[in-house]
Amino acid sequence: MKKFLNDRCIVDDDGVFHYDSDSEITPSDLYRFIQHNEFLSMQYAKYRRYYKANHDLILKAKPKPNGKPDNRLVLNYPKKLVDTFTGFAVGKPVQITLQEDLANKTLSEFNLSRKMDSVFARVWKESSIYGRAYFYVYGSDGEVYVTDATPLDTFVIYDNTVAFKPLYAVRYTQKGQAQAYKVTLYSNDYVWQYNTNNGSRSFGQREKNPFGMIPIVEAVENDERLGVIENVITLINEMDKAMSEKSNDVDYFADAYMKVLGAILTPEQLEKLRDTRIINLKSKESEDDTPETLDVDFLSKPNADTTQENLLNRIEDELYKMAMIVNLNDESFGNSTGIALEMKYKPMLNLATLKSRIFNESIKDMYRVVFASDLLQGIERETWKFLDINYQYDLPHDSLTEAQTAQALASLGISTETWLKTLSAVNDPRQEKENMDREQQERISSNLDFIKQNNGVTDGELNDDSQGRETAD
Repeated sequence: MKKFLNDRCIVDDDGVFHYDSDSEITPSDLYRFIQHNEFLSMQYAKYRRYYKANHDLILKAKPKPNGKPDNRLVLNYPKKLVDTFTGFAVGKPVQITLQEDLANKTLSEFNLSRKMDSVFARVWKESSIYGRAYFYVYGSDGEVYVTDATPLDTFVIYDNTVAFKPLYAVRYTQKGQAQAYKVTLYSNDYVWQYNTNNGSRSFGQREKNPFGMIPIVEAVENDERLGVIENVITLINEMDKAMSEKSNDVDYFADAYMKVLGAILTPEQLEKLRDTRIINLKSKESEDDTPETLDVDFLSKPNADTTQENLLNRIEDELYKMAMIVNLNDESFGNSTGIALEMKYKPMLNLATLKSRIFNESIKDMYRVVFASDLLQGIERETWKFLDINYQYDLPHDSLTEAQTAQALASLGISTETWLKTLSAVNDPRQEKENMDREQQERISSNLDFIKQNNGVTDGELNDDSQGRETAD
């Protein structure tokens, strides 16, 4: 269901902003989008708190009455799920190559100097937490850089057509306690710096966009912008609650009440029992008294340990199933065969494969902006279309099987770069191929030098001292 902030400003049910492509955005319309993003940011901030082990439901629950045990245990499954998924998909460097040697070398140097592996990991992780995140390309001191941005203070506005083209991108910060914001607005052509409290009906002075396109690129978890935490947050809350109640039960048994029936204890006797932990009582004061049945025991609470354990195990199983993230602490992993391990990883592999297809589009759009800066030597602007992106998923590897597969592919005449991709030990197949070619040339040169030093024949030339020399009659 779409929400209309006005006739031109639209927010769809996935929280994506749209604007009338036939109109230029106004300060009042921009302010509407910022205000709505602040509303969405309350939910984003909640997912961030959960990732940082600050779980709202259990930590903000009402205190237990009458001094009852009130433990608040937080099991930080959000961080475990997100970090496991991120490490599996982009823990190893993403292989990004170009076919042309000079362009590929320049790209490799750029990725290394700008620590792009870390940027990819942060954007992937943030999109898993919030459902979306952003690549932010900027220039400084005549160089181009890339960093990450979160939806807490960044968003993109798309047109309201099926083309889904980005019209504007916005980064903002709040100024003081008042509802005023310092805003940077990007379009394909211009950049504006704007304060929402100046009361102006225009954005003021504008600057030419050096990239010629919006330098903020959205990366999403899926089409619905549904993050890993959001998908299982109710199960996480129930796990915290169940574990906290179990801890409360342990405290209850540690502080169990003692019952003494059939005898009246004086304060001195109570203190002595507490200090010595010895119970030695009589049921009557003298021989003439009628004896009463003496009963000394602890008040016991019904034991629900089995029920609690079954609930915790069931919630944990469902949590990993719904998140589609493999539980690396599962005891059955140690006894699993290669095929069984592959099947255990299958849901997470499917999830990562689907996300990587969308993530690839964002990576290419990001490099499109980088290449548009014309600051990378030997790389044309349209080269982003030919980027080869390959993920090294952290699956259990059988090195012997990989080597045999690579050898079989090589014997079939498959290109070197292709069969190198099957080896998990190779981070950059393109660079590895260049290293192999260089080493081969060095061996050939070394062999030729050795032959020459030993008066061998090279390049079809005959040595004067060789037996093949013709003799004059």
